[in-house]
Amino acid sequence: MKQIAILLFLFSITTSCVSKKIEYQKIENIKILALNSKEITLSADAIFKNPNILGGKVIPENIIVYIDGKEITTVKSKEFKVPAAKEFAVPLEVTIPFNKIPGNEGGGLFGAVLSSFNKTHKVTFKGNLNYKVVGIKSTYKIDHTEELKLSL
Repeated sequence: MKQIAILLFLFSITTSCVSKKIEYQKIENIKILALNSKEITLSADAIFKNPNILGGKVIPENIIVYIDGKEITTVKSKEFKVPAAKEFAVPLEVTIPFNKIPGNEGGGLFGAVLSSFNKTHKVTFKGNLNYKVVGIKSTYKIDHTEELKLSL
């Protein structure tokens, strides 16, 4: 009888300590951060929920930005510490040269504003986010598209 009680106790301890995967929710808050004569800087938040009592780290990897289906650039983001047992946002930021915006291949800021006036573009983020906790690594696919007006 004692052996069964000990086995049940050990089983409950080991199963309650198992790390669950964080839950990818969405990409939101795509915003224009800065404009100058040659480029535009966009930011976005990748929203996750961590059901674990332990925190971890998220590392963005090969997240590519597309505008109107055309590959434009890669997101540059740093490793991010994940808080325990709560929802969190991983900040993503990207700088796009105006000459890569579809319809503005030869222009700078003035050309981009003129060609984008009252026009929206489909901005897509595609790639992976890696989550590490206590030596366990999980990969989450990101594929989010949002309509965004790229003008002043």
